[in-house]
Amino acid sequence: MDKASEQAKPVFIVGMNGSGTTMLLDNLGRHPELYAFPRETRLIPYLISTHARFGDLDDDENFRRLWEEVLGMNVFEYVNDHSHVPLPEDWKHYPRNLAGVLDGVFRYFAARENKQRWCEKTPQHVQHMDKLAVLFPLARFIHVIRDGRDSAASFNRRWYRTPELTLFRWKKVVSAGHRQGEAMGPQRYMEVRYEDLTTHPELWLKKICEFIEVPYDEAVLVSAQPYLKTASSSEEQVEGAGRLKPNSGNWKKYFSKSKKRRLERIGGRTLALFGYETTSADSDFDPPAWKRRLWTVKDYITQYGREIGLKMTGKIERPWRVILSRPFTASKQRGENQY
Repeated sequence: MDKASEQAKPVFIVGMNGSGTTMLLDNLGRHPELYAFPRETRLIPYLISTHARFGDLDDDENFRRLWEEVLGMNVFEYVNDHSHVPLPEDWKHYPRNLAGVLDGVFRYFAARENKQRWCEKTPQHVQHMDKLAVLFPLARFIHVIRDGRDSAASFNRRWYRTPELTLFRWKKVVSAGHRQGEAMGPQRYMEVRYEDLTTHPELWLKKICEFIEVPYDEAVLVSAQPYLKTASSSEEQVEGAGRLKPNSGNWKKYFSKSKKRRLERIGGRTLALFGYETTSADSDFDPPAWKRRLWTVKDYITQYGREIGLKMTGKIERPWRVILSRPFTASKQRGENQY
């Protein structure tokens, strides 16, 4: 196969964390033509910013060093049964750029499911769609948007994240994604509200399939997310799998009245712009930078400490190598992310 004659056409699923991006990835991965990479790669923007250090990629040695850098990423080894992803025998024939290498790695995993086209889900790539669009000129981007208060409730419940910081990041992230998407145009960028997707799944999944140019298949209606309805035996024999159902508005009971006011003071205007009910449609308060930094440090220590505790008690199987490398990965990611 002449890799140089091919152009990758990946699907990037992006959005604020806790907005349903994992759910949509799981849905699309059930399509017979689409492979869903099961982990967040996170570092593609970092590679875009730094891969020039490998020099002229027409030089075989430089090109091979880039391959080894990408193949050795923890996330790829983790998905590859904790082993190094092999260098393709025909690596010299791939396009001499970062896109060719990344496409080659994702296709390696896709081939195990007899698929070629791949989907990648790293929520915070929503801040870097402009860079990814240049790297992959035929890529499609699906931005999942959810009520920021539900995202804040989800993150607080699951990871003890400070709701005010989550809502601040939500308004900045969804706004940045919207701006970048408008610049790309409707041929490459699509916004999907989580609430619409879970209320009318067939309608919206048909639209998504049309957008990414694959024939609609009912298999995409099924997901293995834990809050979905159980599938009938005639649909699919997947443990815990089910069809999408509405799962919105949890913030109304989760937060106190005073907490709701604080959240809407931060993001009321953005909530209103994206069609969400709010009593503060003109409010757009940014907490001071020192407070945001304090929240960030506290939240990271809490989450990382919790992960180490779960590992020590045997409640998670994630390798120590992956856990201990997380601060370094997070540092690289923070260097690229604005929020």
